[in-house]
Amino acid sequence: MRVEGTRLAAAALILIAVALFVGVVLMVPQPPKIPDESYVLTRASFGDLPGWKADDVSAIAPSLLRQCDRWKWRKGELADAMRRTCVDLKDGAALDRGFIEARFDAWALQAEGPGLLTGYFEPTYDGRRQAEAGFEVPLLPRPGDLIEVDLASFRPDLKGTRIAGRLKGRNLVPYADRSAIREGALADEVDPIFWLADPVDLFFLQIQGSGRIALPDGEIAYVGYAAQNGHPYRAIGRDLIASGAIAREDMSMQAIRQWLATNPAEAEAIMDLNPSYVFFQERQGVTGATGAAGTQLTPGRSIAVDRRVWTLGLPMFVATEAQGSDPEINRLTLAEDTGGAIRGPRRADLFLGPGDEAARLAGSMNRPLNLWLLYPKGLSPENAVVEVE
Repeated sequence: MRVEGTRLAAAALILIAVALFVGVVLMVPQPPKIPDESYVLTRASFGDLPGWKADDVSAIAPSLLRQCDRWKWRKGELADAMRRTCVDLKDGAALDRGFIEARFDAWALQAEGPGLLTGYFEPTYDGRRQAEAGFEVPLLPRPGDLIEVDLASFRPDLKGTRIAGRLKGRNLVPYADRSAIREGALADEVDPIFWLADPVDLFFLQIQGSGRIALPDGEIAYVGYAAQNGHPYRAIGRDLIASGAIAREDMSMQAIRQWLATNPAEAEAIMDLNPSYVFFQERQGVTGATGAAGTQLTPGRSIAVDRRVWTLGLPMFVATEAQGSDPEINRLTLAEDTGGAIRGPRRADLFLGPGDEAARLAGSMNRPLNLWLLYPKGLSPENAVVEVE
């Protein structure tokens, strides 16, 4: 990296910038945390969970054990209860239905209308560590001058409200958007960690949040989310439907990719409609995708949720109907990730792993969702929506 940024200066001035921002926030009426959703959690029986007795609940064990290191450092009665569960698992207790039912209560999400389950996967793209002909699309690390602020640190009711920017004098100003970064706004500030062949590959890698880079010597490098530029995510599929480029009934990830590939003159402008830009880091010591918590995800068992609503690291049971020739999904999962398009209590995104079949399922998955939170016995699930991450 050519310019690291002045970390000490940033640390000295960020409090000023945030104080100004929070001061403005406090002067105006604030909407509810989830302005477009109303929901309650009601106690349920495990017998109410579709397919509960048929599900191999032990499949969440790898993820639950990886989350134990996160619970180790967290405070409160929820963290205490989860640490006790972790101790039992590490002492050799079998993670089966009896284990879950003895330690958790099921709480049904009651909301207006059905929820929505989508899917995501871990893509693999050819890449290079140095730019060369045919590999000229930079995969950027977190810039040294990018400042991310979780406003919950200043006011708990702002949980999930995050801003990002850079210092300009004594002010925190918005960071460059996708268009500006694509046009070279950071060219003199950061050195790419990899180079890709296709800007569409980069676009979809940023949507998925993790991926594999296949290098010419056969090495596979794993990259994961490092930071985001603070601009809101915009789903360009809606714009392509609105313009008539893709029919609503034909919309899928594959349809978007095909349209971008066959319309290269318009592709950059369409992708720039999404101002969000994700920066990456190379992950060492992993063999798969990593989530927002920095832990490796379990295909078919890890979900992304809105962490303005849910605390990461908790078990959740998802239930959907079949979709075409693909069977229903009724299974225990673990909330381990988040995403710009995952907003509200009724939304979840199921991680499906690497490979062509995972990509196929993720590209078209769009199912009505019923959702249950599993919360430690004797505790109120309200803590799941107010605990600061």
